Amino acid sequence: MRATLKQVAEATNLSVTTVSQVLNNRSCRVSKENRERILDTAKKMKYRPNQVAVGLVKGSTNTIGLVISDIRNVFFSSLAKGVEDECQRHNWNVILCNSNDRHAKDMQNLRMLVDKGVSGIILGMASESTGEMVQECIDFLENEDMPYILADRYIENRQVGIVCVDHVRGGYLAADHLLKIGHRTIACVTGPLNLYDSQQRLEGYRKALEEYGVPYNPDLIVEGKYTFESGEQGIECLFQKGYQIDAVFFFNDMMAIGAMKWLQARGIRIPEDLSVVGYDDIFVDEFLSVPLTTIRQPVEQLGCAAAKQLIERKKGDAKKDERITFAPELIERKSVIACEHP
Repeated sequence: MRATLKQVAEATNLSVTTVSQVLNNRSCRVSKENRERILDTAKKMKYRPNQVAVGLVKGSTNTIGLVISDIRNVFFSSLAKGVEDECQRHNWNVILCNSNDRHAKDMQNLRMLVDKGVSGIILGMASESTGEMVQECIDFLENEDMPYILADRYIENRQVGIVCVDHVRGGYLAADHLLKIGHRTIACVTGPLNLYDSQQRLEGYRKALEEYGVPYNPDLIVEGKYTFESGEQGIECLFQKGYQIDAVFFFNDMMAIGAMKWLQARGIRIPEDLSVVGYDDIFVDEFLSVPLTTIRQPVEQLGCAAAKQLIERKKGDAKKDERITFAPELIERKSVIACEHP
């Protein structure tokens, strides 16, 4: 058990106030001999300040709570790295919470972090979150007067801080790339369509189809869950529908990789028989047996921006409702091939 401030004071026969002033490097009237005695005793007793208590005095614990929906998703682990890197630059700390894509767990994590006295929260809500669930999270944070940033999640009709990617542009880039090289029957496995980022990617896809004069076919759209397993399920569902599809655009790389496993197990060649495009550009994409063409999100930058925004807000240097939007980028690899129609 580590020593307390009171125990260090008792060991040196000095007052708690004097010991506290010396150990916190505050100016005080204390002899050089007593100062050295305090520092030496604290070191021998392995004293470390109670950061919660220090935070209560200073009004800030210099700690960010990061709530993510699925730590298995490389998007969120990359986001966490960006948050951690930025916090380290400012000598802040991070408490990481995983909700397993459950709203109830989101709320439990938020309550715990508020009770721990964190200085701010970055929230990547569970993908199951309905409008009412999102509202419950936001109302709780607002009522607790807790600074927060939404990470790649949206809420309509409320002015809140958000760091995100231009997903309409991302969806457009994916579909435009396929259309440009001859594909015309392009299916999609989306993320949960209650999420605004999924809706935006679908909007970008439809925009590209319209520009090329290709009719939108809702039968070619399958709703996924942003998981490896839903990629397998999504591609199976598309094949069961019986369409002769040229390509599939998956709304994240985890689903694309799941689908590629399903296709390869059945002897369906990528890209010769079917072109595949993902979204995220997670680090494993270029090491797959068929490296994945994808839309890159600057996820670590997004995490850095979210942490920086909260830290600056604590200093009074940032607006509560600032929205930071990053541009996506098409990354061409080997999972797409030109398509020639008769």
